[in-house]
Amino acid sequence: MNPLEKLKQLQEDARQKVREEKYKCPIRIYVGSATCENAAGAREVYNELVKLKQEKNYEHIYIGQTGCSGRCDKEPIVQVMMESSIPIKYCEMNPQKIRKVFEQHIENKKIIREWAL
Repeated sequence: MNPLEKLKQLQEDARQKVREEKYKCPIRIYVGSATCENAAGAREVYNELVKLKQEKNYEHIYIGQTGCSGRCDKEPIVQVMMESSIPIKYCEMNPQKIRKVFEQHIENKKIIREWAL
C-alpha cells in the first residue's frame, strides 16, 4: 500500500469510527459552539451535559458540538434529537437550564416549550 492509499484508508477508518459512535446512540445532543456561542456560554453548557451524562452513566447519549446556528440573539442553542421525535432546539441555555432540559426532556420525554426555538 502506497502512502496515499494508506492515508485514504486512515481517513475512511476515522469516518467509519465517527459514524458508529455518533449514530449508534438513540439520543443525540448538539451544542452550538461557534465563537459567538462560546462567548455566550456554550462551553459551560457543553461541560454540564458531559458531566450529567457521566453522572448518570448514560452510554446511549451522544453529545457533540456544531457550528454557527445563525441566531446570535438566542445563544447558546442546544439541539436535542431523540428517536421517533422531531429535533428540538432550546435557546438561551445555561448550565442550570440545560440540567432542567436533561431531566425533563431527555429522561422524561417532556419538551420544555417555553425554551424551545
